[in-house]
This record gives sequence, C-alpha cells and structure tokens, in this order.
Amino acid sequence: MSMTSLLLYARRMTLIPTLLVGACLLAQTAPCGKSVIRPGGESTVDRFLPAPLEFVKQSTLWALPTFVAFPSQYEGNHIEARVVIGYGLRSAQKNPEFGSEGFKSGAGGTIHIDLSPATQNGVDGTRLDISFSKGRQGWAHSGRYAAPLADEVACLTTLLSPVDPLLNPRGTERPLGPPGEHRLTLKAHTPIKIALRGYLLTSELNLEDPNAGNVTFQAVEDVRVDGALVIRKGALARGKITGLSKSGHFGKGASFRLTVESVTAVDGQEIPLDVRAVEAHASSAGSDVAVDMLGAGLLGAYMTQGHDVFVRAGTTWEVPTARDATIGAEK
Repeated sequence: MSMTSLLLYARRMTLIPTLLVGACLLAQTAPCGKSVIRPGGESTVDRFLPAPLEFVKQSTLWALPTFVAFPSQYEGNHIEARVVIGYGLRSAQKNPEFGSEGFKSGAGGTIHIDLSPATQNGVDGTRLDISFSKGRQGWAHSGRYAAPLADEVACLTTLLSPVDPLLNPRGTERPLGPPGEHRLTLKAHTPIKIALRGYLLTSELNLEDPNAGNVTFQAVEDVRVDGALVIRKGALARGKITGLSKSGHFGKGASFRLTVESVTAVDGQEIPLDVRAVEAHASSAGSDVAVDMLGAGLLGAYMTQGHDVFVRAGTTWEVPTARDATIGAEK
C-alpha cells in the first residue's frame, strides 16, 4: 500500500459517522472469545510470536482498526498508526450483536510497531515491538495500547493460517496428492467452525468492483470422521456480501447481507454450508431488538443508521454442513 493510499485511507476513516445498529448472529464469537478490549498492561511490549514475519505484519494490520487506529506510516517492517479520537469507528465497534463490544476508552496518539525475524528456544518466528506516544489530547487516558494490541495480534496468528486459503484452498502448507482412496461420509449438519479472514468495513468496499462482494473465511479447526481428516484447519470457506448499501447523508446507514457458501475438503471439493441466521433491527442505543429467522446460507443481515459497519478480523461462526458429502479423506 502506497503512502498516498494510506493517507487517503486515514482521511476517509475520520469521516465515518456514528451510532452503529447491528445484527445478532447465530453461534458467533469474537476473535479468541474476547469481546471487550480495554487499554492496560505495559506501555511497551517486546513479544515473540511463533509465526512468520509477513503473517504477523498482516495480522497487525488486521488488528489495528479494532483499536480505532489506522496506518499513517508504513515502511518495511516499521508501522506507525494514528489513533482516532472521534467517535466514528469507535462507535461502530461498540456493537455486542457482532460478538464484540469494541475498544473501551483510550488516548489520542500514535502506536509505533516494529517487526523483526527472531528465534526463541529453537523456534523460528517474529519479534513484535509495540510502544505508544500520546497526542495533544492524550492527557485524559493512559493510552496503554501495547499489551492489548499484542494480544490481538497473537490471537489472530494462532486462530488464522499463515497460508492464504485462496492460494491453498485445502488448507495445507505442503502439496497434496490426488484424493485419497479412503472414502468417508461427512454427515449433513456437521458443525464447521469458520472465521473471517481480515476485518470487514463497509466504507472500504468498492461497489463498482465485481469482486467486492466476495468474502474470505477459513476453517479454524480440523474436522475428522472416524479419525480420518476430511477438512483441515486453514481450509478456504467462501462467502458473499449482497445487497450492499453504504452509509450516507440524513442518517442513511449501511446495510448488507452476509452469506456463507462452502468450505473446501481435503480432496478439493467444496462442501455446501447451511446456517439459519438471525436478523436483528436494533435502535441506536442497542436495545429493543426485533428478531426474525432467515433462510439457509445467510449468516446475517445488517442495518445501521448513519454510519458504516465494522466486523473484527477473526470473528468466528459455527455453521453446519448442508448435506451429506463423500470425501476422499486423509489418514
């Protein structure tokens, strides 16, 4: 991403309007089950993560919007991210219906991040150094972002796969041979745990891009039948956003529908997923929620008033398979 793009992104983020109205999802959890994030702990962090540097860097960029921060400088393995004092993205996060209550309080300023290759106890990985410098309005709060940000990055590097599932749909770092001769049936309604790979922010979606509605999920747990592996952690799960309408003037909020279509088995076939979802229309205060059951394949329908929708990277759903599937399994 060029510096010009980063600055345009930063400018756009400051204009996001306020007051999120969200949707309630079935069997949904926040990343690593942590729905509330608060500043605290050490003001500087030097942490080793047993994950490749490029994946730690990507996970850091995915995590920053959760802390109401966006990159202002990005050179090599050094990232600086400015924290937004305004209530746009901060308010968009405070939505328990998305399994997250957002980032609680904080100070204006800049998060400084440095990454470097490292080895610890014979394990290759990445050294993550984070510190925070307060802005002119930082006197009101501690601004201790380093520890919770490091925790979120560590969560994403553990939950998600370092290998892009679009490049490796079957979820493995090593080449796989032809489908195995060991054929097993994965029953309908078998629960598959999937997570959103990256964050979702409606203001960043290009309505003119025909691929803008494609959403990448991944399996976060192995699935076995009679001890044999049929779906691998890291496998690609495909989803779509449809009916996207962005926020606008006069209180017009963003709206869209999020569907999940399939997860990829170890033999390469795409297994249809089937989820009954909940649509919730909430007031701007997050109360008076009316719930309607929706049809198969729909994770949720989202409506807001006067602002965009933000969903944290790593948000997880448990969805069932739609039908029986015969899979060439791995022993």
